[in-house]
Amino acid sequence: MTILVNLDLDELRNLAASPCPHDASPTTCSACAAEAKGGSPEGARRWRAIRATADCDRRIPRRYVNAVADHPQVLAWIGQYTADPDQAPSLLIAGPTGVGKTWQAYGALRAVTIATGRTWQATTYADLIASLRPGSGSDPEGALRAYRTAGLLLVDDLGAAKTSEWVEETTYRLINGRYEDMLPSIFTTNLPLADLRAGLGDRIASRLVEMCTRVALTGPDRRRQPRPTPA
Repeated sequence: MTILVNLDLDELRNLAASPCPHDASPTTCSACAAEAKGGSPEGARRWRAIRATADCDRRIPRRYVNAVADHPQVLAWIGQYTADPDQAPSLLIAGPTGVGKTWQAYGALRAVTIATGRTWQATTYADLIASLRPGSGSDPEGALRAYRTAGLLLVDDLGAAKTSEWVEETTYRLINGRYEDMLPSIFTTNLPLADLRAGLGDRIASRLVEMCTRVALTGPDRRRQPRPTPA
């Protein structure tokens, strides 16, 4: 499975930052793009990986910008996605606070984005719900449409917002829309897999169970572990 097109993350970052022979950025230069697309398939894949790397470095939260997925089940999902993005299942990573769910999720997002060049959106569940609340000057339907139609969507901490009929209905509209259109998503949640129905409602839980590869992480809260003392 070639995730980084035979280049590691540092090499891709160096290429993205290297001077362009046409005095432009190698990630946006139309001449570089034309040369890559008109050359070998490997050259086109490499150019796509360079652009995706720069995009991920710009948009992934700083704390997770170097995240690399290493859980066997997450790696297996990455393989499925890169082999056939249109038929890949979604990914649901569950576990208690601090076991590395978000790290694995952003690592998976970066890997499949670099491999496929698919567009993506990422947000926390709390921020997502806040962006969809009606308010003066806001466009909640437009925001919902953007999340529903993203090539790949990452929602961190699913179920973390305070429950209400509006929250459940809005969450259902988002997940059902992606379920019906078979668009892959990455979800993380603190809810135990056995408690999805109680925490999210029957309709949402049923769709998540069908559409997702489910991964349960365990272990201590890493945020509470003593940090190494600087030498």
